[in-house]
Amino acid sequence: MSQTFDVIVLGLGAAGSSALYHLSKTGKKVCGIDQFSPPHTFGSSHGQSRIIRQAYHENPKYVPLVKQAYDYWAELEKESGRQLFKQTGGIMLGHRDAGVVKGAELSAQTHNIPYEYLDSHTINQRYPAFKPGEATVGILEKTAGILFPEDCIEANLNLAAKNQAEIRLNEKVISINPHEHSVEIVTAKGRYTTDKLVVSAGAWLTELLPEPHLPLTVERQVLYWFKNSDSSPSRPVLNELPVYIWEYTPGKIFYGFPDLGDGIKVAHHHAGEPTTPHTLTKQVREDEVQAMSEVIGRYFNINPVFNYATTCMYTNTPDENFIIDHHPNYKHIIVASPCSGHGFKFASVTGKILSDMALDKKPEADISMFSIHRF
Repeated sequence: MSQTFDVIVLGLGAAGSSALYHLSKTGKKVCGIDQFSPPHTFGSSHGQSRIIRQAYHENPKYVPLVKQAYDYWAELEKESGRQLFKQTGGIMLGHRDAGVVKGAELSAQTHNIPYEYLDSHTINQRYPAFKPGEATVGILEKTAGILFPEDCIEANLNLAAKNQAEIRLNEKVISINPHEHSVEIVTAKGRYTTDKLVVSAGAWLTELLPEPHLPLTVERQVLYWFKNSDSSPSRPVLNELPVYIWEYTPGKIFYGFPDLGDGIKVAHHHAGEPTTPHTLTKQVREDEVQAMSEVIGRYFNINPVFNYATTCMYTNTPDENFIIDHHPNYKHIIVASPCSGHGFKFASVTGKILSDMALDKKPEADISMFSIHRF
């Protein structure tokens, strides 16, 4: 016998858990379904830390959205009683003409975000762990920091459950069957009927919704943790670093975090090979570790010692902007792919947007650039 809901959310990672949390506060009968038990290590929302920043080098149009996200993360922190955000400051590094530098400065100036423009000497003085070249400059934004992704997802789900949302974990979806005014979901454990469906399944999205042939690709992403083998009294302090995004050569970027206990966390941005959730290679090769170790040796004043690594996935659109829209053929299905390796920070507000869309409310944020029809 089918169970009936007002709204069902498929996929309870960053965006889906947030959507379920916001929906759970509306008085509607809502349900969240996930094939795993989030927070987990199989998708894109793990690895201890995510960067949040306002001087958004990708596009100034994202800045109003991330400002709202800060507010919703603070609300979630207060309601859950957990620390979900740590302010560290954030620095965008590179040549003065690098995209991350010029883009961050443009967003800061466009939206009146306080920042400092640092030359290489000032960078080295203020952050002795960095080893910038003479031509390296930095855009420093003091309000940037770290989100703790597993804690964020757990807070969303715990509060959603407290608000009477039903949560079905370790339940794989077999099929989605749209009808004129409802959607049937068949899982390995049962059948569900819902007036509105939100699909936020990350790398599994195109499997669940093969129509309308979304041009999504999935990329393997490796995250590394390195400690400093230098034990001298003058060694740089790594736990006081800001978060950082460094365009070290045109088009090549690594990003990272201060030492939160396991060493500095670093990763290349958009440098992984294509994959799928079913073919993802989780083992990290020695040559990959060596290559990252060389990058750290070149741009940090430390003696890097590899601690450990893990893998996740970037689900990408061709233009690296999100998809948040109604299914072109079924207006009661909402497609959410806030992705391309820069989506987690927005999850708090993305969830509110998805909740509003499921309730036929116009979102407060302008999401026109995330239209599915641009493809």
